[in-house]
Amino acid sequence: TEKGTFVVNGVERVVVSQLIRSAGVFFTLNHSRGRRLFGAKIIPNRGAWLEFETDSDDAIFVKIDRKRKVAVTSLLRAFGLDTDEKLEAAFKDVDTDSEHQYIKSTIKRDLARNQGEGFIEVYKRIRPGDLATADNAQQMIEAMFFDFERYDLSVVGRWKFNLRLGTNTPLSKEYRVLSLNDLILVIKEIIRLNNDPLAQPDDIDHLGNRRVRTLGELLQNKLRIGLARMERIIKDRMTTLD
Repeated sequence: TEKGTFVVNGVERVVVSQLIRSAGVFFTLNHSRGRRLFGAKIIPNRGAWLEFETDSDDAIFVKIDRKRKVAVTSLLRAFGLDTDEKLEAAFKDVDTDSEHQYIKSTIKRDLARNQGEGFIEVYKRIRPGDLATADNAQQMIEAMFFDFERYDLSVVGRWKFNLRLGTNTPLSKEYRVLSLNDLILVIKEIIRLNNDPLAQPDDIDHLGNRRVRTLGELLQNKLRIGLARMERIIKDRMTTLD
């Protein structure tokens, strides 16, 4: 196994390669009240995890970095589907079960009604207790998902995304952040799986869905975190001096 030995503050540290889940999108299954309810995980190489779940009342929720869950329509509003009409139109081709209307059920549980409120609802789940305004919520969420320095599906993650959902999105840098179309495709697949009594989840623990995080990548991540902290501290001190 590849490993490296370092001395930090007089103490020897050993860093070894890790076997981790590959970046990409994976669909999961839970059982509730006798029903098979599907969800999904979007795992980037760098950035916030998104974990989707369907509850027994047909509403679909999402957790961002394992924080409190929020109605998935709030996140969709923040990404641009800001009205109920746009939301229903985007999923009308798959949300066709007369007994289980997933988007309508989610809208009923959604506290947001436009894009600004969508940003605020998502922000409040990520940073509970902080003052949430539409402007600071938008700034944080757009940086979280649309800034390549903070979010990267990676070439492999985008390729596996394309493979699983039948898309042909380029693998170049500008397409490795999260888009509205990515969210729509994932939620459509969750609804399709919920409507299919024979549907099966992905085997997220299969070795084909794992990869090795090598010594070089581990050191790179630590250096990136250290440099980001240093940048933030420098900017804070320069602001104080001004």
